[in-house]
Amino acid sequence: MTQTPTVELTVAAFEDTCLFQFPSLCAIPNLAHAVTSRPWNMACHQGPQIERTVERRKRVCTHLGLPFEGLTAPNQIHSPHVLRVRPEDVGAGREDRNTALRFVDGLICDLEDVALMQFSADCPILVLVEPSRRILATAHASWRGTVTQIATELVRQLRREFDIDPARLLAGLCPCAGPLEYEVGEEVRRIALARLPDAERFFPQEGRTWRFDMRSANVDQLIRAGLDPSNISVASISTMSDRRFYSHRRDGPETGRFALIAGFRAKQR
Repeated sequence: MTQTPTVELTVAAFEDTCLFQFPSLCAIPNLAHAVTSRPWNMACHQGPQIERTVERRKRVCTHLGLPFEGLTAPNQIHSPHVLRVRPEDVGAGREDRNTALRFVDGLICDLEDVALMQFSADCPILVLVEPSRRILATAHASWRGTVTQIATELVRQLRREFDIDPARLLAGLCPCAGPLEYEVGEEVRRIALARLPDAERFFPQEGRTWRFDMRSANVDQLIRAGLDPSNISVASISTMSDRRFYSHRRDGPETGRFALIAGFRAKQR
């Protein structure tokens, strides 16, 4: 198996935690983004200190120069569904999972001062940016989302809604389970083989078990959708081995969630 090349994220101390960023995205004017880490739990529905989650979301938004009122999230049901954020959607899920955009795992947006928020504890989070047109897309790519090609769908919806050229997109794949760490059963591999081109290469075998390289599977979808491989940055961090991040596989189902928060600030306020 040939593993997908990775990059080191920049890291900066923030209060009693750290925020991570993609160097390639930091160079885009007025784009703000950060991946949070422990001990801050960004989920409202489970994990430690959920009573502090909303205040922590506000603090990250303020630090990034994005209004908390514009924070918008899907409810992440492990689907391939992607929606465009409309003005009436802005603020969905910012304080309560029950108000998040329902039945959705991916969002695309061309609105200023709207921060998209995605959560994870091992699954890849994708962020795509069209810099010149200030268009943003994010997706939670669980194994279910990966085998149903949410990365492909994210690019398809960007083309459908905004007529973007995929070759102009910059992409980041946030910290997730490493390529040799995410164990799955034969039933998952069988589904992937039925749905993804050349899927065998995403399933290295360790003894009698299979590992799912979700990084490479999502990168492959982005390249097939038209992205330039040199425009795709894959975080080197593995959430299962790096204890700065929450991990469902390592810590159990009741663990917290880290988040990606990203949005274009208004040029003038």
